[in-house]
Order: sequence, then C-alpha cells, then structure tokens
Amino acid sequence: MKKVITYDELLEKIPNKYILTIVSGERSRERAKERMETGTEPRALTKYEKKDTEMKKVFKEILAGKIGYEKE
Repeated sequence: MKKVITYDELLEKIPNKYILTIVSGERSRERAKERMETGTEPRALTKYEKKDTEMKKVFKEILAGKIGYEKE
C-alpha cells in the first residue's frame, strides 16, 4: 500500500506553511533546471517510485530531511 504524504507531516519538518511553499518550489525548479541541462533525471536524494509526481519527490526529500532551510 502506498504511503500518502500529509500536510501535517510536512509541517513537522518545516513548521511555516509559507516557508514550506518557498522551499518546495525552489527545489522543484532546481530539479527542472537540472533535467533541462543534462537531459536526464536529476540526482536522487531519496528513493522514488517511477510513478511519483515531481512534487511528491520533493516532499519525500523534505520528509527525509535532505532539504530544508536556515534562518538568517
């Protein structure tokens, strides 16, 4: 059975919904840029399934603690 990623799980890792949106959007753009430059799938920070959407991949990276943010 597939695990559903919930909003509450993401907020445990990044507790501000606005920062969560910014971080996930930046990572998604980074992956798209990498895909366009190399013509291949971007480097994987976590394990994915082939059917996972781009945002699900980013959310899995957030939940795994591979991406986040720092306060200045």
